[in-house]
Amino acid sequence: MKLSPKELKEGKLSPETLELAVQLIKVNGYVLFEEVLPRAQVDALFNSYVALLDPYLEKHREEILNPKNGFNDGTNHVRLYLPFDKPFCDEAIIANPFVTDIVDHMLGEDCLMTYFATNTSMPGGKNAQPVHSDTSSRFGDRCAVNLPIANLIVNYPLVDVNENNGPMEIWPGGTHLHPDNWYASTAFSKPKLAEHMHGIKMLMPAGSILIRDDRVWHRGTPNRSDKHRPNVALIYSANGPYTGTIQIPQKTYDQLSEKAQRLLRKEKIGFPVSEPKH
Repeated sequence: MKLSPKELKEGKLSPETLELAVQLIKVNGYVLFEEVLPRAQVDALFNSYVALLDPYLEKHREEILNPKNGFNDGTNHVRLYLPFDKPFCDEAIIANPFVTDIVDHMLGEDCLMTYFATNTSMPGGKNAQPVHSDTSSRFGDRCAVNLPIANLIVNYPLVDVNENNGPMEIWPGGTHLHPDNWYASTAFSKPKLAEHMHGIKMLMPAGSILIRDDRVWHRGTPNRSDKHRPNVALIYSANGPYTGTIQIPQKTYDQLSEKAQRLLRKEKIGFPVSEPKH
């Protein structure tokens, strides 16, 4: 979807766009708003991120790219948790109004931001990830009905995502609507089923916003370019029992908007900014 010039200027979804976006997530599992963040901001985020990632990779490369690590088994996909610091904790990222309109509507206005990280497809990957969902069953094999949505994942690509640099591939149109026990470890193989189903590669300009149900089947694909393909990755969750992990200095928290403070109220407020970690 393309947001209108008026929506981009005012920083607010029209009622019609909000309703369409919510229904697309409910029916298809995701919605994509193309090219929302200004390119200058995205470039600054990319440069700041690479300044963290490259030294971190140099120090931890053997550990991160060890084939025994299932998350990176030949895929050269790297997850890096971000320090809660500028420019990453900018309000346009953590409490973007186009996102909060949707998460409030779908998860409740008392929802939380519970994850602050990145996912980067590195050059040189040889394998696609197995098709998977980003959640597990809440009740194991015992629940044979579809449960209400509990988490929305939001991705901000920091470069233009094309066929060559490791786009995420999604299996839309119902893979998030299965009974809860379909997300248990004993469920039938998603990769086997996905071979006979229609997947879509998420090609999008830098600064777009991808919002998806965490149950949607997807995978990372190999990056055949010579440059990093990073996404900022956030998760918003329905309110419930939760112990935060994001370390936020008190001064930083006090300077956030009321909306951002509410989203982060259960995190580790008053702790120093943590170092990046995988």
